[in-house]
Amino acid sequence: MSETSVAAPADLAELRAMLSAVAGPINFIGGGTDMLIAGRPMPAVGLLIDLSRIAGMAFICADDGGIRVGGATTVAAIAAHRGIATRLPALAEAAAQCGSVQIRNRATIGGNIANAAPAADLVPVLVAAKARLGCIGRDGASRELAICDYAPDRGFLIAEVILPRDGLLPRSAFVKLGPRLDLSISRLNIALLAEFQDGRFGDVRIAAGALGPRPLRLRIAEAALAGRKLEHATLRDFLAALAADVDAAIPGRNSQAYKRRAISGLGLDLIAQAVGLSPRDQLFEDVVQ
Repeated sequence: MSETSVAAPADLAELRAMLSAVAGPINFIGGGTDMLIAGRPMPAVGLLIDLSRIAGMAFICADDGGIRVGGATTVAAIAAHRGIATRLPALAEAAAQCGSVQIRNRATIGGNIANAAPAADLVPVLVAAKARLGCIGRDGASRELAICDYAPDRGFLIAEVILPRDGLLPRSAFVKLGPRLDLSISRLNIALLAEFQDGRFGDVRIAAGALGPRPLRLRIAEAALAGRKLEHATLRDFLAALAADVDAAIPGRNSQAYKRRAISGLGLDLIAQAVGLSPRDQLFEDVVQ
């Protein structure tokens, strides 16, 4: 017989008290898509805490400052939120491409991060946006971590995702490559945040998933775009830099050659989306010839 017990706290105060009182293993469940869809087994022992009924964990605040998203906010709510679509279009786009309608209606942003899948769609955008995580520890106390410092085995619950104002650049885009058009798990995904004015890039941040155990910044590609005019030479250097980032991330991997080629097409689509051009624009067509 299973030794797992289940609790469903009503609010954050009850949750904090529960965390500080329990000595054994604790697991959290929000949307539970991995258990329902992927068949991940229930924890064999310890306390399983249902986050879906906790008041104050599902919200979106996109004001004139930064953006704050509750950890139990569904991916569907993020995809549909006008404020996010205006302030950080890449996050809305990544959410809209995450799984099926049914999955998006259950999956949460906290779960997408905590699951720590290399191909998680929301995480590259959050990395590029310099997101911070408002977490609750086993002692019930609050902590704030940079998303790049988060590790699921540290036992922190993600209560909210904080996107600071200085991390939100005026242009953003997200693209992915999967094995089929619908319900695809990314074989490669890329997010870009950038300043772009009068045909020239300013600050640029790019992050990619499915190139390693966790999404990572593509520093060589960032440097190839930053401060440069959008023209053929820039795009050619950008594509070469993307390939170099792949080589640095997965040297000797069987998928290296494939992803070096695949990232070029995704990279051009990413730039086109960010600057508001068609990927069939002559500028991009000339580069791939």
